[in-house]
Amino acid sequence: MLKPKLIAAVAALVVVVGAVAWALVGGGDEPDAGRPAAGASSVSTDPAGVLKAAATKADEQTYKLNLGTGGADGDATVVLWDPKAKRGLETTSLKVPTGEVKIERLTTGPDVYVRISAPDRRVPVWDGKTWWHVGAPGSPPALQGLDNTKLAGTLTTASAVRQTGVREYAGTLDLRESGAVLGEGVAGVLGDRVGAVPFTASVDEQGRLVRYRIELAAEQSQTAQLDLTYSDFGLAVSAEPPAADLVGEDPPANIPGA
Repeated sequence: MLKPKLIAAVAALVVVVGAVAWALVGGGDEPDAGRPAAGASSVSTDPAGVLKAAATKADEQTYKLNLGTGGADGDATVVLWDPKAKRGLETTSLKVPTGEVKIERLTTGPDVYVRISAPDRRVPVWDGKTWWHVGAPGSPPALQGLDNTKLAGTLTTASAVRQTGVREYAGTLDLRESGAVLGEGVAGVLGDRVGAVPFTASVDEQGRLVRYRIELAAEQSQTAQLDLTYSDFGLAVSAEPPAADLVGEDPPANIPGA
């Protein structure tokens, strides 16, 4: 009964905070770090340039990311992430007939741990207590799911960008080379659309990405989406290793990232 949801969790979570190419290196922690002095003309006003700059800014500060898929089932992911220290916690909640499955992925910099809580105990390793040590970020590389810490980077492929409102934009994305971020199966899912996927995005007064929606695919007259909201820039992110007596080594195959 939980298996379909676990598969969905892997597709939405496996790479996440501990994914391939974790070197998210940006500028200063302060919102104005690296900003040109007054009167400088290097800040782009071209819509595509604005979004590329916003994608870069996602690597400069800690942030909170809320991620949904446009569905009505209530499944959601929340990420608290420090891109410079490569530390953070991601929590995915999945609704199932018997309640809720919660998957937590903790990245402490050098190590990644996963803990799963399930409403029944037919899978003992999903006990909500054990933090399974799944290795270092990117080792072994996981190529099946989303790397939520890198999703903003897909904006660098934006084209036909137009401004639709105050700091609001729309256009299309070329996701043919985005397998490491969206999962290796993205091209097969999107088919001929992979080179021109519609999106909308909004930035704040400081040029930081705050809303981003990628329109993925239509199924049964409903559009599947990745709907991202960035907030709480500069928040304190604490990600310490779990207590030794709560850590499990050699995680079984039904632990995402194992």
